[in-house]
Amino acid sequence: MAAFAHTLIVTDLDNTFFSHPARLSPRNRKAIARFKAGGGYFTAATGRIPPNIRRAIPDCAGLFNAPVISANGSFVYDLATNTLIHGTPLDAHRICEVAAFVHDLNPRVGMRVSLEGSILVNAERVNDAIRRDLADYPADYACILPLSEWEPDGAKWYKMVFRAEREDLLAIRPAVEERFGAYFETNTSSARFYELQDKGCNKASGLRFLADYLAARDGHPLRTVAVGDEENDLAMLRAADHSACPENAIPAVKATAAWTLCHCDDGCIADLVERLETL
Repeated sequence: MAAFAHTLIVTDLDNTFFSHPARLSPRNRKAIARFKAGGGYFTAATGRIPPNIRRAIPDCAGLFNAPVISANGSFVYDLATNTLIHGTPLDAHRICEVAAFVHDLNPRVGMRVSLEGSILVNAERVNDAIRRDLADYPADYACILPLSEWEPDGAKWYKMVFRAEREDLLAIRPAVEERFGAYFETNTSSARFYELQDKGCNKASGLRFLADYLAARDGHPLRTVAVGDEENDLAMLRAADHSACPENAIPAVKATAAWTLCHCDDGCIADLVERLETL
């Protein structure tokens, strides 16, 4: 039997697989090729959506040999066939309520919504962070409208993202969660990202769906291995059979993961593959 048969590695992207796409470790690529040649599945669980994944990793459809978990677990997408396999949209009307609430709560907070292949941005709150986000997407993938022109009827929105400095996000979070916490998963993917998905929808739910999907297709259960660095990775790390984090992970993640690997820029996925080879 191949060394990594029936094994699924799911990695976070930012500050786990790379700190910047330009610094994607050649050591990681070699280890991933060895892992896949040994029968393993390798993919990502990320807050990014497919156009942004492709922009960061142009050869992602070949690098990942299993569907990706996108928008923090809100949908599972096959990059090779451009197919949405599974999705859990937000209550778009409720999201409009959240957006209006934060719009009035703090004028420094920018906001955008992730769709399957584009983003919707509040035109009245385009701060520096939102401008940086827009630079990561092709120009025709962003729709920039005032809140009054957002159309929730029939909309398939998968993730709400608030963008600002850390202090501003920390200030709004308690109020948002007191009022809307019963309806949404809330988490951060870095100090300047505060994000909402549908209740019960996170990277862990995405991992479970993907593992079941591949197991049903292959006729064999999978060993799951998750690696991440931030708050939005915690549920996935707890749900996996094996969990790991890079050395640069936040303290809560280090306390949760079974293994602490090298820094993301030094090739922590290669570290992970080497550990799996010893099991």
